[in-house]
Order: sequence, then structure tokens, then C-alpha cells
Amino acid sequence: MSILYCVQQEIADRLLADPFFATIPVLVEVPRDMGFELQASVASAGTWGTVLVPQAQVTAPNAPGPIFDPVEFAVRFRSNTPVAQGAGALEAAETALTLLHLYRPPTVNEVLVAAPEALRRVVEPNVVTYEIRVRTQVCAAYAVPQVATPVIASAGTTSPQTVTLSCATAGAAIFYTLDGTAPSPRGTTASLYGAQFTVSAAGTLRVRAWLAGYLASAEAREAFV
Repeated sequence: MSILYCVQQEIADRLLADPFFATIPVLVEVPRDMGFELQASVASAGTWGTVLVPQAQVTAPNAPGPIFDPVEFAVRFRSNTPVAQGAGALEAAETALTLLHLYRPPTVNEVLVAAPEALRRVVEPNVVTYEIRVRTQVCAAYAVPQVATPVIASAGTTSPQTVTLSCATAGAAIFYTLDGTAPSPRGTTASLYGAQFTVSAAGTLRVRAWLAGYLASAEAREAFV
């Protein structure tokens, strides 16, 4: 897996772990990926953010790695016009910049810092758009393992239904939500899995797992009716 994609995902995870983003989706841009396009279409109902594909420079071409220095990550926040209820794009962008400045993603050894052009307005049709930029140094030779995707086990998808969660990565902490929001370790709507539980009403179960030193797992989902 690309080290730059790993950092993209970790930036999204850092934001989604904060209660401010409990109701604001933060997506990771994956060009030509149908799953990403579908998520973006759903998120566009309100305020949402996208961690864009990063831009990098190599200032020491003879060094092993290579070393990307700097590499800039942009997060673009959009709000429908008129602005949807709740936080708008500018407030989301300012909050995200505060959360990411001096944050060290698990994949790299350097912290993120606000780029010289840290916050700017972007003109796009039909939406209010603000973009933040942070930068760091990344060595492409460094790879981080990813937590295995959790497994959702149940006898069926008709509620009420008893559900068991598991993860092949030993020691991983599994978090889940039942209201359709993205699970994250510090999210206000997420629960830490400890034992089997009952899904008592229709909805979407979303599950991810985290472990220090690992990239967070991909998300597992199950829709119950």
C-alpha cells in the first residue's frame, strides 16, 4: 500500500476521531474508485471533507527512499448553498487545521505542520468551499502494516439479531456504530466492542479496528432490516 495513501487515511482518521466531525463525513480521495464516488455522492447532502491526493517534492534525489520533502496534504471542505444546518465549510476547515497542526501520523516520524498557504477559499459551483494544507517529510521506504478488516458474524440480517465481531490482528480494538455514522476511537456515536450484542432495529452496522503502530483497518458494514 502507498505510504502517501496511508497518511491520507490517517489524516481522515484523526479528524473523524474528534467529536466535532461526528456528523461531518471526511473521505479519502481515491481517483477512479467507484466506492469513493458513491461515498462522495452521499456525503454531498450537507457539509463534508475530502483528503485530496497529496503533492510531493524530492529535494534530495540522491538520498535513499526517496525522501519526499515536503509533501503537502490538502483537505477540502464543502457545504451546500445555502449552507446546511450545523457547521459550515469554513468552521470545519478551521477546526481541522487546529487538529492536524503538530499531529504525527503513525506512518511517519515527523509531525504535520500548517503549510504557508494554510487556509484558502476555493471557488466551486453550487457549494461553499475552503481548503486547508499541511505538510511534512515522508520517506517512501517506510511501510506500516494495516489492521485486518473486522468480520461481522450473525445468523441473518433481520433484526433483532445477535452479532459477533472479530479481527484477525491480535490486540486490535474494534469500534462500531449502529446509526450509520463512521466509527472512530473517540467518536461520540461509536462503541468499543467487548462482547456480542443485539441489533434491535433496522440500520447499518459500521465497524473498524485500530492498533498502535498499525494503519487502521478497512471498514466492514452490514445492513439490517
